[in-house]
Amino acid sequence: MSIETRLLKSVLDKEVFSEVGGIFNPSAFSEDLEDVAAVIVELHSELEGDLDVDIVEECLMGKKVSTTAKKALLAEIMERIRDANEVDLDVTSKFIFSLARKKQRLDALNALAQIIEKNEDSHEGVIEILNRMPIEEEEDTELVSPLLENLAEQYTLAGNFPFNITKLRKHIGGLTRGNLAVVFGRPELGKSSFVAYMIAGYLSEHKVEYYANEEPGRKIMLNIRRAVTGETDDDIGEVIQQGIDNPEWVAAYPNLKVRQIGEMDIDTIIARAKKSKPDVVVLDQVDKLSMAGKFNNTADRLKALYERTRMLAKTCDCLVINVSQASADADDSFTVDYNCMENSKTGKAGEADIIIGIGGKNIVLNPGDSLPRVVTRGLTISKNKINGWQSTIPVEFDRSTNQWSSGDDNSS
Repeated sequence: MSIETRLLKSVLDKEVFSEVGGIFNPSAFSEDLEDVAAVIVELHSELEGDLDVDIVEECLMGKKVSTTAKKALLAEIMERIRDANEVDLDVTSKFIFSLARKKQRLDALNALAQIIEKNEDSHEGVIEILNRMPIEEEEDTELVSPLLENLAEQYTLAGNFPFNITKLRKHIGGLTRGNLAVVFGRPELGKSSFVAYMIAGYLSEHKVEYYANEEPGRKIMLNIRRAVTGETDDDIGEVIQQGIDNPEWVAAYPNLKVRQIGEMDIDTIIARAKKSKPDVVVLDQVDKLSMAGKFNNTADRLKALYERTRMLAKTCDCLVINVSQASADADDSFTVDYNCMENSKTGKAGEADIIIGIGGKNIVLNPGDSLPRVVTRGLTISKNKINGWQSTIPVEFDRSTNQWSSGDDNSS
């Protein structure tokens, strides 16, 4: 729940609004909340006592709705406000004041830009605008909010993104925003399939952006679909014949974007993420991304690249999953720890919050034979800053449906 949503819930209280009304500026709120804030101001000027969410919604729908899409958006916003918890008066005042100051600065800068654009030689106008700009106090941009909602995920085992493999969920719980996860393994062991299965559990509630520069984008999309639905190729063929898509997939894919990329640098991806604000970003294969700068060797370049992916996780407040290769040292190994990461054993590993190695024994096939439908893989957690648990667990990988399972959890 965003702080702006909670602020709007708080100012429904007449006493709270009377304290902050002088600096309460609807246009200082994010675009989708501005109309709601304006209606709250209007109703407080007309009505005595506290406002009710239903009254605000009724007025909002009557005055601010021009399309069906807008109506649906506003209904969703009002539902979030209805479910939000208020914040106390001191916190409300602080954040309302902060929003107002940011709006003042933005308005002043826009006015200054207009003068520059028109080539107006107006020293008085510039001085007037600069005088209107609030004096900027040094902001604690790194200050951590003490609000309970900000701290709660650190004490919630599952975090924002719980694992959908039973033993990982039991022993680690899940990952949170700002985490950098690394999944790596030898070719053809199922790295991309495993990550597809991971993110399948997130799509009901979270936006996922998947950047693919090795596997074809359609193959990635198909892997994710199988992970969501458990369909085989025959199942998908029947769906195509019937012309009615699987409702599980229909519900999931609006939150998914798979981008087939060729030569793309990490800074372009960071810039895109700042605009699109995904909850999860997958970089597959991350080591192939380009990056500005000169480096002495591959290890130095990869260390710098992984530092940038960590920055992506932090600055965009999202989970980042790097997919990478294992070196030949991991060949025919069930347990694959971070010492087997290709081209950089320390630089890449040092940036990660959690490292998951995928291992498996080589399967010797007779001529004409194909790999079995279900194969066993080893998942090795060799670095874990989430809660410290490290181990190798066996999992069953159904290659036809992209389902991964650790079975029951009788073992530790």
